[in-house]
Amino acid sequence: MRPAELFHQHGYALKFGVFASNEIESMRTAVQHQFTEDESRGLTHRVMNTSAVSTRGDLLSKGHLRGILLDDRILSMARDLLQSDHLMYFGDSTYQIGTGARGFHRDATDREFGKGLDWEPGYNILRLGIYLQDHKNYSGGLKIQDGSHCQAKGKTIFLDTDAGDVAAWSLKTLHSGNAVRLKWLRGFSIDNSSIENRIPSFLKMDQQKERMSLFMTFGAPGKFVEHYIRDYMLRREDVKTNLQSSPYDEQARQLCQNKGIELIEPLKWL
Repeated sequence: MRPAELFHQHGYALKFGVFASNEIESMRTAVQHQFTEDESRGLTHRVMNTSAVSTRGDLLSKGHLRGILLDDRILSMARDLLQSDHLMYFGDSTYQIGTGARGFHRDATDREFGKGLDWEPGYNILRLGIYLQDHKNYSGGLKIQDGSHCQAKGKTIFLDTDAGDVAAWSLKTLHSGNAVRLKWLRGFSIDNSSIENRIPSFLKMDQQKERMSLFMTFGAPGKFVEHYIRDYMLRREDVKTNLQSSPYDEQARQLCQNKGIELIEPLKWL
């Protein structure tokens, strides 16, 4: 099944081997350099109740990482899955180091199944995740509920991403990050996050190496992007703070133009 067909039927897609092993190592180095720079600028913060560290400011505003956001392979995958040559970016991207929170959730504006504008036909916003280590054989990856972008819930599936693969999911798809794999039942998912968080170390697979991940959101023209910006991004103080920490220089704007990306700066909508 082609990735676009998988995405629209099941709410997620995987593309294997997008980046070579040497590119992944370069990305890990870039993430570390960016973190050092962000830390010196006071932009880093601990993710609540976890060991993960995140930063304020999106990837386009970060010189070490904007090239990953605008990599032609990433943009091609987003265009293919959204089935649109007109790609929109609106400042929704980040990177994270360490093990973050668990628990199934949706990222869309309207998160209760069947209620709100997002559940009308034609939804066209997605998120892509690049995990810079093996989660096919180790803990720390992503799991989704199959088909939950068009139904209340679905069967839980581990996304078996290796370093170099790229995962994508609809913002309406139920998903949970930092997944725990059991040593003797690696395909068995514990869907209750409170229990998953308490699994003793001798029962679970370790992570391959320090977890580094990057996430980026794209959309295609239509009412859903405007709804996401106006009724989600601009109504949350933490998101607005993040946008305020994402100044774009002329190079960033020019890069988006060169790549055929419509760059939306949400704070200008206020």
